[in-house]
Amino acid sequence: MIKFPSTIDVISFDLDDTLWPCMQTIMHAEEQLMQWLASRARQLTEAHTIHSLREHRRELARREPSIAHDLNLLREMQLRQLLQEFDHDPEIAAEAVDYFQQFRNLVHPYPDVLPALSRLNADYTLVSVTNGTTEIDKTPLNGIFHHSLNAKQVGHAKPHPAIFERVVEMTGSSPDQILHIGDDPLRDVASARSFGLHVLWLNRHEMPWPDDIERAEIEISSLSEL
Repeated sequence: MIKFPSTIDVISFDLDDTLWPCMQTIMHAEEQLMQWLASRARQLTEAHTIHSLREHRRELARREPSIAHDLNLLREMQLRQLLQEFDHDPEIAAEAVDYFQQFRNLVHPYPDVLPALSRLNADYTLVSVTNGTTEIDKTPLNGIFHHSLNAKQVGHAKPHPAIFERVVEMTGSSPDQILHIGDDPLRDVASARSFGLHVLWLNRHEMPWPDDIERAEIEISSLSEL
């Protein structure tokens, strides 16, 4: 059983691959979006696959770094460009992103998540932080967190520490009173630690720790260890 430092009164959690598997959710959402587009923009879907659209979106993010943290805006901008390129109505891009988002919210928390968060909720202020677009109030974890933040709201994506700065501000706590738990050594552990938070690495799949990052002091494989 992991014991927290006595100073802790706030716990922030990453979402994707920390509280639920990410890629299968995104894959399903993108498959549904492609089917939706096929009935409205056939020339686009005949020219592109899910993989090629991802590559196109990555290139767009490199060209437009000021919006790279806002993944749905990036997707909408991409679709507007491609719809226009293939002589489709670019105005359906926003509707397409809304449709995608419905499926992005269909997450399936790991079995240990709800029991652990329900226990912690009674004693700690819980905050969700994510680079992704999942809307926590539209997931099975609705009502568990006291606060939720994403990269769009903050204006920066992890590993930029701005999201942890906002956690400090919104909870009225000092960094020493906050523990962050996440799966990513850089975006979660190193980023939160750089702002002075306590950190815990949730390593569900026995991944190796990167050689170029100072190792997390605490590692767990399941939230049931808390």
